Amino acid sequence: MDSNIKLSGFQDLLAAIFGSGVQLTDLLHEQGFEKSQVELLKGQAHQVIVDELLDVLHKRLTSETGKDTYYKILSRRFGLDGEPPESLDAIAQKNGYTTVFTHQLFDEILQRCQSKTSRDEILKSLKYIGVAQLKGLHISPGLEHVTEKLKRLTNLHAAEDLTRMDYDAKRLALLKQIQPELDALEAEYTPLLEAAEKNISALENEIRTDVLLHGESVQAGSFRAVYTKGRVSWDSHGIEHYAASHPDVLKYRKQGEPSVALRTVNDK
Repeated sequence: MDSNIKLSGFQDLLAAIFGSGVQLTDLLHEQGFEKSQVELLKGQAHQVIVDELLDVLHKRLTSETGKDTYYKILSRRFGLDGEPPESLDAIAQKNGYTTVFTHQLFDEILQRCQSKTSRDEILKSLKYIGVAQLKGLHISPGLEHVTEKLKRLTNLHAAEDLTRMDYDAKRLALLKQIQPELDALEAEYTPLLEAAEKNISALENEIRTDVLLHGESVQAGSFRAVYTKGRVSWDSHGIEHYAASHPDVLKYRKQGEPSVALRTVNDK
């Protein structure tokens, strides 16, 4: 296996998914990594990041039955296994497919990779992979570093608030000049819009009831009434209590990745 072929193929795949010219370093910057952190990841963890992101794609393109034909075709086309990439015609011949079918199949594979859900999953995974690698390198920002950024964020929000206030003041002055015309327009159209909303709401309610009775999703016109079975939920407290005496059930427990939320602080 040639790692250079694999890295080159991975870069070509990124360009196919996120757009021509997009580099892994660009995606790392977008995920909030500083320039120095990106340089470290690019230098000391590049191969690991590539392998783990390819694993994410591999799992996404593997069917519930365990078949990974889609990923194998993608891998051969881009050389993701470190072997020289093959043309779609060669892949078709090797697998006994027609050329037309293989081209159509490859287009479908790319569309799956390019979907918003897939791209979001890749970026989210990249965030946590990068964080894990930096922690492994014992790279962690100090408290003062984070504090300084929070103070900068405070200043940026304050500047935005001032700009917004200036905008609102000028907008209000303009609105006062045309307020009589706006009031007349409001009086004319409000009853019409309220009647339309009432009719729509009533019909939507009827459709929901009909589909519940029908028991299947229905599509017509520009709408699709999606029927979803009731969600199964578990009593977390009860499960934790049960697991205390039956620890074997803990193998089915999954915990998501940590996340960070930014909230404003009211000074007292």
